[in-house]
Amino acid sequence: MANSSTVGKVIRYVLLIICTVIFLGPLYLAIINSLENWYSPPVVLPRVWNWKNYYHATVMIDFWRYVRNSFIIVAISVPLSTFTSGLAGYAFARLKAPGRNALFMIVLSTMMLPGIVTQVPTYILFYKFKLLNTFWPWLIWGFGGNAFFIFMYRQFFLTIPVELEEAARIDGCSIFRTYWNIILPVSLPVVATVSILLFHGSWNDVTGPFMYLSQSKYPLATALSMIGYTEHGSKQVINQLSLAAGMMLAIPIITTFFIGQKYIVQGIVTTGIKS
Repeated sequence: MANSSTVGKVIRYVLLIICTVIFLGPLYLAIINSLENWYSPPVVLPRVWNWKNYYHATVMIDFWRYVRNSFIIVAISVPLSTFTSGLAGYAFARLKAPGRNALFMIVLSTMMLPGIVTQVPTYILFYKFKLLNTFWPWLIWGFGGNAFFIFMYRQFFLTIPVELEEAARIDGCSIFRTYWNIILPVSLPVVATVSILLFHGSWNDVTGPFMYLSQSKYPLATALSMIGYTEHGSKQVINQLSLAAGMMLAIPIITTFFIGQKYIVQGIVTTGIKS
């Protein structure tokens, strides 16, 4: 039995090492090659440590303007969509109304519609209302909430004892005050999960800003996908600088993931406890 237990542990550790190499290998290669000299061929082992590449990545394009635009989009999208999705999820979980379940199924059905199907009609709609090259589309989307996050909120709220709300109503709390003062404070895992996922989606969004904004208002992710690092008079892209900029783009994503990974696990696990 002892030998079989040891063999099982060895197999698990080998599988963990293999998975670690598979997932961290691209990150390692990106970091190593971002520090190479310009126009160098890709390498597997580091040869030089040219940290100035990160400085050049911020000055050869309007890097900080694109970073500012990214934070503007995030500041609009994340709080609004987190708040409105939570309100809708609470309504579907707790408020009794005719046709509530049917309406919830309609909301869920929108998740089955590929986003590319609605891109052209949405673009035409914003064009007609003269909202192109503004951040109004993200404001409108934020107020509209998100079907997947509404579902996550609803499932989490169903796990909260109804007695908490009944006690609040006996004390004279309105529906919104009950939600704000009683439900949200005990819903930190799902709120944090939704906020982090929204942040990642908004920060990494390339297609939306490309469709609705001009180049001067691009966020960093869109700018890096559309603008190449080239020397004056040359058409050859400096891949080392592109990799350096990409690593800086990934820093907020990696940071928020490691800070909030505990809440992400709790939020996703608890959404499936009760239907």
